[in-house]
Amino acid sequence: MLKSFTRDSPHQPQAPGWDDQLGFEYRELDAMWLARWTAGGGWEDGRLYEHQGARLELSPGANVLQYGQGIVEGLKAHRVHDGTIVLFRATSHALRLRQSAAFLAMEAPSVQSCVEAVVQVVRANLRWVPAYGKGSLYIRPMVVGSGPVLGVHPAEEVLFYVFPSPVGQYLGGDRLMVLSAAHRAAPYGIGPAKAAGNYAASLRPQQAAQRRGYSDVLYLDARENRYVEELSGANFMVILRDGTLVTPALGSILPGITRDSLLRVAREVLGWLVVERKLSIEEVLSDAAEAFYVGTATVLAPVTTINYEGVDHEIGDGKPGPGGKQLREALIEIQRKERPDLWGWLMELTD
Repeated sequence: MLKSFTRDSPHQPQAPGWDDQLGFEYRELDAMWLARWTAGGGWEDGRLYEHQGARLELSPGANVLQYGQGIVEGLKAHRVHDGTIVLFRATSHALRLRQSAAFLAMEAPSVQSCVEAVVQVVRANLRWVPAYGKGSLYIRPMVVGSGPVLGVHPAEEVLFYVFPSPVGQYLGGDRLMVLSAAHRAAPYGIGPAKAAGNYAASLRPQQAAQRRGYSDVLYLDARENRYVEELSGANFMVILRDGTLVTPALGSILPGITRDSLLRVAREVLGWLVVERKLSIEEVLSDAAEAFYVGTATVLAPVTTINYEGVDHEIGDGKPGPGGKQLREALIEIQRKERPDLWGWLMELTD
C-alpha cells in the first residue's frame, strides 16, 4: 500500500550519522516516486509517495514476475564542498533507461519526465544526502511490466518508480575469477540493456567466485570464450605497459555511463591514448600494467589478481597502480565540482 507524501508527512526513519561507515544497502527513506502507464490511457501523472513501509501491489500474473520484464537504472546525487547538491549525468541515465526499456518491449517515461522524477525524489529526501566526502545518495529508477499476462507477450500496464538510498563504497575487493563455463550475455542478446534478468543470471557465478575468495567474476565472450567483457555489475579496463587505456568494445556489454565518463576524462583531460576494442584474457594477463572495474556504484576499483584456469595471475606488480588512482580522482573531482565540468554533466539542485 502506498500513501501520498507531503512535506509535513511524519519522518519516521532516522538519518544515520555521516561519520558512520555507509555500506551499499536498501533503506526506506522519506519519499519515492511512482507513475503508471496503460495501453489504453498512456502515462498517468506521477507523484511522490511515502517510502517508509511502501509496498507495491502486483498481480500474481504480473509480467515482471513471470517473464522478467523489468529494467533498472542507477545514478548518484553528491553534496559538494559548499553544501550544494548535484546530480551526475541524470539525462544520460534517463536516455539509457529508455534504451533498455526498448530492448524489453516496454514503454518508458520521456527523458524529461524521468529526470524530473529523480529531481523530485532527491528534493524530498535532501536530509538523506550524505555530508561532503561521506558518501552519496544513490537513486534507483525502475520500469517493470506490472500488467498480468499468461502467454509470452509485453505487459499492457507498466510501473515507473524511483527510490533513493544513502550509500558508501560498493563491492570492493581486488581479486577476480574467470569462470569459463559462465557467460553474462551473448551477441544479439540483451547484454546492452540494464535488464534485471542480466543481474539475476550473474548471482550464482558470483557466489561461486566469492566462495573461493574472489570478489566477482570476470566474464569472457560467449562466442569464443576468449575475449574479456565485463563483471557482474561493472565494466572492465586495463592500462597496458605502453600506457594505452583499453576497454572492451560495446556490443554485448552494458554501455556504462561511468565507463563513458572515464574514457572521456582519460582522453580529453589527462591526454591518454584510449582504445575500445577486443581484449583477450591472454593479453590482459601478459601485458596489463593495471586493471580496474568501473561503474556508477563503485566509480573505479583496482584489480590486482585474476584467477584464470585455476591459476592466480598478478596484474602488474600485484598492487593498485597510479593510473587508476589518477583517473578515479579526476572523475570524483568533477562530480564534486572541484574540477571543471567540460561536458555539462552536473545538474545543481537548490532547496
